[in-house]
Amino acid sequence: MKIMLKKYFKPNQARILTALILAGILSVASGSPLIKGAIAASANFSLETSNEVLKDNIKPNQLPPPVGNAVLRDLARRQGILIRELQIIHYNQQTWRNGCLEVPQPDELCTQALVPGWLVVVSNGKQNWTYHTNQTGSAVRLNEKANESTLAPVQIPVSELPPPLNRDVVFRQISSGGITGRTYETILLKDGRLIRVRIGDANDSERTVRRVSVQQVQQFQRFLERSKFNKFQNLSYPAPSGSADYITFTLTSQEGTVQYNDISQNNLPKNLQAAVKAWNQIAVTAQ
Repeated sequence: MKIMLKKYFKPNQARILTALILAGILSVASGSPLIKGAIAASANFSLETSNEVLKDNIKPNQLPPPVGNAVLRDLARRQGILIRELQIIHYNQQTWRNGCLEVPQPDELCTQALVPGWLVVVSNGKQNWTYHTNQTGSAVRLNEKANESTLAPVQIPVSELPPPLNRDVVFRQISSGGITGRTYETILLKDGRLIRVRIGDANDSERTVRRVSVQQVQQFQRFLERSKFNKFQNLSYPAPSGSADYITFTLTSQEGTVQYNDISQNNLPKNLQAAVKAWNQIAVTAQ
């Protein structure tokens, strides 16, 4: 540049022209709307990308979509039903003790290596299925033994039975577990009061008192008799093996106690499901 300027311009003219060219370059770089827009867009993209990564990191225990999709596709194929008829009702992270995800096939040799993955429970509203998967969903296995166990009740040990109801109490529900691990007790009295408290709440700050009509209470009592609620006395319907963060419900009438959880609810006997539905209806209509 300097050689060319010296050839065609005097020294002062060359210096002036050089200054003008440099000023023009700086002006374009600092004032061009196109460049400013590109810089701003780049900054915004980086910020949005960082926010998305942060959002994903907030929920480290969320089931990855590829895992859920792999489970639903496998079950739909096995049962010959549509994927839209299935719903994932529970999942939690697991570390399986072998390469077979703890669900070996007959005569299958399993590598003795820890495999991080997921336990996934799927329901069609009538039946539940339990799956073991790896982290990515490239390996999914149906745990048929776990599915069978949700249908078979076990006897509640006497030492674990709650105390019987007082004379004025029609029904009681104790819910415990879940992510919070808190325990709540809800009782229905003959006069229609529905009282809910949190066990261990020293200040009784979470107590709520609502009401239903005495007629609704009497209808509910008759429904329990018709559904033969007493035939489930002291029975428990356990969650699938390896499940976590589920809520256990202990229901007690004047005739007895039954226990189930939110995972196996759809696998309960129809009469018991009807009784649970009637009780939930009481809770919904109370004011």
